[in-house]
Amino acid sequence: MFQRILLSGCAVAALLTLGVRAQQNAAPTTPAIHAKQSQRLVIRNAMVIYGNARPPAGPMDIVVEGGRIASIRSSNGRGAARQAGEAEIDATGKYVMPGIVNTHMHWHEERQPGIPQPIQYERNLYLAAGVTTAREVGGDFEKSKKWQAESDAHTIVAPRILVYPFTFKGRTGNETREWIRNIKQRGADGLKIIGGWDRDLLEAALDEAHKLGMRTAAHIAVDETNANDYAELGITSIEHFYGVADAALLGIQEFPPDTNLSNEVHRFGRAGELYEQADPEKLHHTIDLMVAKHVAWDPTFSIYEASRDLVRAQNQPWFKDYLHPSLEKYFDASMQNHGSYFFGWTNTQEAHWRRQYRIWEDAVLEFARKGGMVTTGDDAGYIYSMYGFGIDRELELQEEAGFQPLEVIEHATWNGARLIGMEDRLGKVREGFLADLLVVNGNPVENLHLLNPYGTDVMMVNGKPASNYTNVAPTDRVQNVHGGGIEWTIKDGIPYHVPTLMREVKDMVARARREQPRSTTAQ
Repeated sequence: MFQRILLSGCAVAALLTLGVRAQQNAAPTTPAIHAKQSQRLVIRNAMVIYGNARPPAGPMDIVVEGGRIASIRSSNGRGAARQAGEAEIDATGKYVMPGIVNTHMHWHEERQPGIPQPIQYERNLYLAAGVTTAREVGGDFEKSKKWQAESDAHTIVAPRILVYPFTFKGRTGNETREWIRNIKQRGADGLKIIGGWDRDLLEAALDEAHKLGMRTAAHIAVDETNANDYAELGITSIEHFYGVADAALLGIQEFPPDTNLSNEVHRFGRAGELYEQADPEKLHHTIDLMVAKHVAWDPTFSIYEASRDLVRAQNQPWFKDYLHPSLEKYFDASMQNHGSYFFGWTNTQEAHWRRQYRIWEDAVLEFARKGGMVTTGDDAGYIYSMYGFGIDRELELQEEAGFQPLEVIEHATWNGARLIGMEDRLGKVREGFLADLLVVNGNPVENLHLLNPYGTDVMMVNGKPASNYTNVAPTDRVQNVHGGGIEWTIKDGIPYHVPTLMREVKDMVARARREQPRSTTAQ
């Protein structure tokens, strides 16, 4: 008799119930339907995550016609999709969920001067991470509007784009109002308000935005106005953590006399002490005000994570194959590059940031539990955060904050659609909605790591997921396979094969590295 090794229930759950495909390690083949528009796409036998925190159901057949979801029927019932599609995806053992709305991102064609970074690099990474809609909050307005039109016409491979330019702060309210009217006429979808604003100028800007029906996003600075002012004046969303704890201070933050807010080492170092200094009762009051005024919160947890664990941030495994030299060089400590502030970063600074995260995450959880709307953005391209990988990490950190995975997926999909005013067509796997869908190898409700473009490691027994087994014998063939993850990102009914997108990114990076010497960030 041979001895058998029992797997506990917890161990089995941790081994990912997947129909596994080895993505990045698979043979370099591109399916014929990749990036091809068809009149009828059929996704068969999928478990469906609807998008509004309803548990998954299935298996279902999803029929897409003309870029919209035409029907969703039980795969085993009378309404199943019997008619073949021009394009078909077998989703047996897979989960389908709505595409992710990244509510805080930036397009970059170059990070380090002299080292061009192709814009397609970012587009591929975002699509590979499941982002089908991207709200750009500040960037090159003319280029972004051009890319928006090309994305809408499907002449480029890219997520849907919304353009929120930086708001001009005039010397008077009338100057700001005039600029806002002009940018609205030029096609701005909304406004990004950043930096320190005096109350009178902020009031003029938000009043004009309301008159024009424009949505607004705020990156609040250390200044006269804080989250209370922005909420009272009707901001649509508050980005990051700034302004919220500031509104809860007893007085002002305790800055050393030599503090220079133009010095990013000073600014980010002291920002890590902000929530520790906030008064809990005042913080509850600010959260209540934000909820009452229907302000959304886009916390972007992932962009600051390096501040609490620099070594982890510098050694992310996907850097090896996918970190472009321009971005890699930008990450190096530099007084010129925004967010490249890690000069002599200390354990004390990391400890402050770790404590800040706990209070900040608790505040976001309280905000949501009281009825506030939370969304997901990554702000990647800074502080060791890569495009695409950052949005997946954002979802993981929201689970760390106390949200259930179904809630996190709702934040990333349905809440994102509501924030940008597209809830009538995006954010749910619903008949009549645009076919922005993700086909995932495995169940992201069980493991949000599956939404990472890198995939994840899965234990296989005799070629099947280990979760199929209650015990494993010494004679069984046990393998650790790199697989899982998103297999297809579908935007407007057009399927994009994620392994193909990532292979193209890897090739872009390899070509750029042959032309540029590597830095020491990720060796």
